[in-house]
Amino acid sequence: MAISSSTSPYPQVAFIGLGAMGFAMSTHLVRTGFNVVGYDIYGPTLERWQSTCDDIPESRASTATSPSEAVKNAQVVCLMVANHHHVHSALFDEKVGAVHSLPQGITVIIHATIPPTEPSHVRSRLTEEFKRPDIRLIDAPVSGGVARSINGTLTIMAASDIAKNLEQPDARIVLDNVSSKGKTLFVIPGTLGAGQSAKALNQVMAGIHIPSASEIMGLAAINGVDTQKFYDTLTTKDSSGKTAVGWSWMFDNRGPRMLSAEPPMASATAIINKDVGIIRDEEVRLNVELPLLNEADGILKTVMKTHSSADDSCIVQYYLGFNSDRANLVVQSAGKSELSSAEQETKIQDLGTAHAVIHLISAFNTITFAKALNLMHADQRKQWYTLISGAAGGSTIFSEVIPLAFNDSNGVEAAFKKYANEKFGADTLEKTLSIIKNAKSQGYEPKLLEAAVARFRQFVE
Repeated sequence: MAISSSTSPYPQVAFIGLGAMGFAMSTHLVRTGFNVVGYDIYGPTLERWQSTCDDIPESRASTATSPSEAVKNAQVVCLMVANHHHVHSALFDEKVGAVHSLPQGITVIIHATIPPTEPSHVRSRLTEEFKRPDIRLIDAPVSGGVARSINGTLTIMAASDIAKNLEQPDARIVLDNVSSKGKTLFVIPGTLGAGQSAKALNQVMAGIHIPSASEIMGLAAINGVDTQKFYDTLTTKDSSGKTAVGWSWMFDNRGPRMLSAEPPMASATAIINKDVGIIRDEEVRLNVELPLLNEADGILKTVMKTHSSADDSCIVQYYLGFNSDRANLVVQSAGKSELSSAEQETKIQDLGTAHAVIHLISAFNTITFAKALNLMHADQRKQWYTLISGAAGGSTIFSEVIPLAFNDSNGVEAAFKKYANEKFGADTLEKTLSIIKNAKSQGYEPKLLEAAVARFRQFVE
């Protein structure tokens, strides 16, 4: 049973949207001591949320039957809904929209990932259509997945049309409590939408790295490699604390689920598909092309046809063939290999390097997108580099090559070419082409690796 109290160091929060991320974020706030009123359009989710909160000692959580009811006594509103259509519905629905009950001077935080143009649209509707210029609006998408939502260590990219909104005590204490006590909260220069632009940069990497993690794990399996050993090798730091060349945050995070016969639902394919769709729309708006991201988009759209609600670690089965005899080959190959120790070590090294080639081209796509978004001023680029390096888009290669690209007097292209030759060289090109040829001979299509190699060839030849 929730405990009510009029004394608390924390503001009352209305949390609208209790999907995987919203559920974890909001229950973390409840555990911290916040009085949280939760709302979700799906009744069973709302019931499960209340039941979970009731098991938290000294819980001060309760539920509402509509967004309008949820916000009546709130000081901060957090929106973690699926898309921008749901943001508008939750706020502006004719009958039950939150706007009809929002207290004066309240702060509304949009945590959902939406197009960068949408926060300003929300601001316009609040001010012009509903005559509520008093409402403080913050654009604050998040990165880090459910695990970091649960323990309050998300990376948050926050922006507003009025800078002091981000320092307003009620808003700041909420943001700090879900971002490592503010250590992983990034205030993005600019106005509303700047947070979404920063998130979009991160999602270029994430949108490529989610399918590439599956692609490379499937490649390990068809090459006879012990997939558990492959995962362990790519995710183990050396004695100096440095990550392996083929490491990415997404491979590290998704690997255990790919290796599990019954993986938990942590992040549905539909989520990253939606985020990549936003970037594709931005490509059109900004007249820029991100070839590797576009290849990833094609893979995600195919998986969406049959597995939209499945955890995105299922993409490895797409590569191996849904419902085929080798669909579960990654799981079956864990702890097993008929290769000699020397043969396996060589294959692991070559596959790890091939994965790094994909990461190199994803980093190049990211900096191309940053240019299109006009995020290349010294203060901006330092911030998004730091942000992505510590968020879900991170990789060993990104952390190494991007600072070089910032500082090369000959430009980004020259920096990537120099780095590719020094780090990899033509030998890597030949080995990677051999990996692709061997995979295709087994009916396996390493689409991202093949697309990455097409660009990589221009750097090393």
